[in-house]
Amino acid sequence: MISQADKLLEGAIDLHCHGYPEVSFDCKMRVEDLEAAKLASQAKMKGFVLKSHMWPTVGRVYQLKNQIEGIEIWPSITLNDVVGGFSPWATEAALKQGAKVIWMPTWSTRHDLEVGGASNILKKFLTTLNSFDPANGLTVFDDSGEIKESVREILALAKDYDVVVFTGHQSPEEVLVIAREAKRMGIKKLVFGHPDSKTVGAGMEHIREVAGMNFFIEFTFLGLLPPFSRITVQEICRRIREVGANRSILTTDAFFEWTPPPSEMLRMFIGTLLDQGITEEEIETMVKNNPGELLGV
Repeated sequence: MISQADKLLEGAIDLHCHGYPEVSFDCKMRVEDLEAAKLASQAKMKGFVLKSHMWPTVGRVYQLKNQIEGIEIWPSITLNDVVGGFSPWATEAALKQGAKVIWMPTWSTRHDLEVGGASNILKKFLTTLNSFDPANGLTVFDDSGEIKESVREILALAKDYDVVVFTGHQSPEEVLVIAREAKRMGIKKLVFGHPDSKTVGAGMEHIREVAGMNFFIEFTFLGLLPPFSRITVQEICRRIREVGANRSILTTDAFFEWTPPPSEMLRMFIGTLLDQGITEEEIETMVKNNPGELLGV
């Protein structure tokens, strides 16, 4: 049976999809990259951005493109300690190999380490991370409390290459600093990454300010699933209606073995929101138009 959600999935783009392997061979995914791509192609999606908390995905995407048809995959870089943190040269190297998304640091931020976010998940697979001192975690602030020059350089590269910046697992205060600086620099392609997550912990006042700068707010399906259940679908709908579908994007944040394949996660997300009264037009804006605008496709 072809559902309304199936039809809306056609041409959709998932801007936030983790692959395998990423952290460890023991950290399983429901499907590996090639199968995820084939399933997305069968669902007639436009494509997805392949993310890793650890390594730039430019090489993996370069190889995958020769193995699939009917689907686009875009590579990215996440600026964690493994690539030097806020490293302009690592960022530039990834951009020159086709990266379309820059994630500000995730598990290795001071904030994530302090609140026990994604870093706690990684510690199950990388025992050496247990000695990682949160005080040494990454922050956008320099010793004088100003935004680091390296962060400005990375934002400038994002503007020059016309790519997307996700705010990562920064504290809400750091996200606002990044967003204000991006606004000052004339950057348009910035996404407030899953503000409802424990790894960020933002309130509506932070979300409103970022959306008010004409940036985008991410809503992920992973947050609705067990064992997270960190937000209700009703609250997601309320937030979408408050900031507007034109400022919202829907992603999967597909990561774990217990989740459905990424394309099915996005179909379920679409169907769930339709059931709660979000319109077809709003869905198309959030899974097709806005991601397409961000990626320039």
